[in-house]
Amino acid sequence: MKQNIDFNGYDTLLQPTDWRYAAAEVGLVKYLDFHRIKYTYLNNVGEPPSDTILGFDGVLYNSADITEERFLLFVEHFFENYMTHLSILRLLEDTDLDEEKYKAVNDLVKGKSVLKNVLKNTRYDGSNKDFFINAINENRLTIIREIFRNGKNLYANFANPNLLLKEQQSHCRLAGYNVDEGRKTRFLGFCFSKDSFIGNDISEFDFIPFAFSNSDMYETYFVNNNFSMKDLIATNEWLSAELRSCESNDSKDKLLTVLKNSDSFFSYDVEIITKSRDEDFYKTLFVRRERLELLKDLSKKAVNFKYKFTDNYWLNLEREVYERCLNNVYLDDLILLMFRIYFQLDDNRTLARLRTDTLIDINQSWKGNKIMDEIKSARKMGFLVSQQLIEQKKGNKINAYKQKIIGALTAHDYDRVKEVILSLSAYVGIEFSFFYAFLEDAEENKDIAMAFASALHDKSKENNYKEN
Repeated sequence: MKQNIDFNGYDTLLQPTDWRYAAAEVGLVKYLDFHRIKYTYLNNVGEPPSDTILGFDGVLYNSADITEERFLLFVEHFFENYMTHLSILRLLEDTDLDEEKYKAVNDLVKGKSVLKNVLKNTRYDGSNKDFFINAINENRLTIIREIFRNGKNLYANFANPNLLLKEQQSHCRLAGYNVDEGRKTRFLGFCFSKDSFIGNDISEFDFIPFAFSNSDMYETYFVNNNFSMKDLIATNEWLSAELRSCESNDSKDKLLTVLKNSDSFFSYDVEIITKSRDEDFYKTLFVRRERLELLKDLSKKAVNFKYKFTDNYWLNLEREVYERCLNNVYLDDLILLMFRIYFQLDDNRTLARLRTDTLIDINQSWKGNKIMDEIKSARKMGFLVSQQLIEQKKGNKINAYKQKIIGALTAHDYDRVKEVILSLSAYVGIEFSFFYAFLEDAEENKDIAMAFASALHDKSKENNYKEN
């Protein structure tokens, strides 16, 4: 929340009452620090102003210290790697320019409409160096504003580009919150009343892009642990540094890797705001401390497995397990998917089976391990049944029964599962002691049937895969 105040020489107070204000404050503090402008945190002033919202820290500053020129110069510094005009100026400083470098300059100019306009579509040929330097310097702020405003990983990823550096709007400028004022708005609010739609906006929301992590990533993150401004800033700086150190090229994989090693920073439940370039809205991931503990334990489990369904979709088993862990979702559907993959593989079936067994164990640990003894018994019995059928030269029956059980489990037809398992028991002449718990409550104890199905395997049909 933003308030106009008169307190200790400051006229504005910004408090992190929701993630938008928290992110705006983080970006604002970076701006104030860059320009060495005086400000202070609410927690540092002793007795707070009378209108302060209790329970929140905040930033006290003077609104006049935020100017367009200062803002754009901060943009140029913070997003230096994306400022094309700086790359051009660095090339022009080189005294050994040749045809290849002339082409590099012209290619950079062609890549930005604002540069083509400023330079009047003039090609660089080595003789017009002063013209290029002067034109860029004279129009520097315009160039910075347009590059920042239209950058798909810069301002345009976070907010309506047309509202950059505008005063407070009637609707929030952020992506997913913004409203096209040129269209009818009566459908926005409750009972078709546009007045019931809440879309608070402040000009300081322009600082939000500076709060999110690593703009070079396709998906960026902001941690909203707003206990204090110092914690808020320190946590997000730590997150950005950790993400940069991750070797993976995938943003989600980087985040999950960082969360596994977050003991020193996340000792409590935390809200993570995510923004992807592919989506015109923000998403929230609420991470509970107990889930982080489970996530850390997963690092000891072998769940690395990838499978290509189509050119556009690969299953990354490790990521799927981690995301379900954070979202407090069991692995039932993932186990059934791994059964499907098992039969689609021409080789490495052993690896798929081993990963499936690991998923079942993880699933049971999340559920409380109430039937772990029965699961161990089911696995042992599945192995013995497989051995017996192989010795009797009836190995083809193994996958036949396995497919029937998995098909019934996928359809949630537990009566059919019971029928198939009882039929197999009669066929091999062995009593399945593990089966009684499944008979009592098939939905609750379906992991028993899954473990039994996974243990059914014909070694002659599987490769001799061996884990390192």
